[in-house]
Amino acid sequence: NSWKLEGYKFHHDVQEKPNGNFILTATKLESKHQNGNTTIEDYVIELDRETGELVAEWDLKESLDEFRVAQDNQLKKKPIDWFHGNSVLYDTNDHTIIVSGRTQGVVKLDYDNNVVWILSPHFGWNTNRRNEDLKQFLLQPLDSEENVIEDTAVVSGHKIHPDFEWNWYQHGHKFMPNGNLVMFDNGQDREFKNSDGLYSRAVEYEIDEEAMTVRQIWQYGKERGVETYAYIVSDVDYLPGKNNILFSPGCITKNNKHVNEGRVVEVDYDTKDVVFEMRFTAYDKAPIALHRSERLTIYPENMD
Repeated sequence: NSWKLEGYKFHHDVQEKPNGNFILTATKLESKHQNGNTTIEDYVIELDRETGELVAEWDLKESLDEFRVAQDNQLKKKPIDWFHGNSVLYDTNDHTIIVSGRTQGVVKLDYDNNVVWILSPHFGWNTNRRNEDLKQFLLQPLDSEENVIEDTAVVSGHKIHPDFEWNWYQHGHKFMPNGNLVMFDNGQDREFKNSDGLYSRAVEYEIDEEAMTVRQIWQYGKERGVETYAYIVSDVDYLPGKNNILFSPGCITKNNKHVNEGRVVEVDYDTKDVVFEMRFTAYDKAPIALHRSERLTIYPENMD
């Protein structure tokens, strides 16, 4: 089947809800920033699977800060890609969505487009079009002993804590079986700067919505350094049958140059030992080797 997007353009990600409807990241045609320029990739919409009709719409310019340029100043570009929605997740526990904006962070929203929380470095957040102070929704980081990290340089994103690092230009966030979030932390502009020690990570976060805190539980990739650094695209999956993580940097970059390479690395969650690794070479004029990766069985699931 196929579904037309009247008035919208699809971008990056689509997820199926338990009721069969589709939630997807999109551009709304003729969407305007408050400065008058056209914007792209700053909507999430839900489509009815049977009718193709629009069920819900989230205009992220209404709920978030369209003027925040802490990680990428897009305001003078046409069109403005201030948010760059790249993945979305439906939370069955409370009928909300969790959406990743490449240059802003990961945000949880209810069906009235109200912010529940924001997982992002605290630097640069102000108000939305409703004049809500978005600082009240920022998750506070914890150390490994569950103590609040009070170092303002760490909280703002300008310094790394031994127990905690923020997500930078992230992609592909998913739920773990325990309810934690796992995602691909691309690492571009980590600490708001381009450093020599570039790396991407698979990272798992535990979020306490009542306390409005976030704790880093697990990570892999930092130890690989630039070998698996991908500043765009990429994916992470949890494989429950094996208790492994699939870490997939899709566009590896070294010395600020594409090397036309991507990798899929399967890692034992407990030991972080690599149990499988495959290297992909991209076509010369298309340096992205892969955008997402999935582990599939070759056998039908319901085979007798």
